[in-house]
Amino acid sequence: INNALWKVQQLRGVNYTYITENKRCMGLIAQEVEHIIPEVVEEIEDTLSINYNGMIGLLVEAIKELKGEINNLNKRIELLENK
Repeated sequence: INNALWKVQQLRGVNYTYITENKRCMGLIAQEVEHIIPEVVEEIEDTLSINYNGMIGLLVEAIKELKGEINNLNKRIELLENK
């Protein structure tokens, strides 16, 4: 998955009220997600929904990218401390 961290950074978590059940929820807005990762957005009876399970791979790869950045920063700190 290319640019996983960038894709995750483009997502916006929100609180919203599910109108049909008058229930408070937390998640993402399908219309926004569709522009970033369209493969996880489905249309069912004229309503967009997000397949959150389909996002797991993206999130795993984004975490790996972050870990790589942390490792690189730790190496740079170590080099500076050893000078």
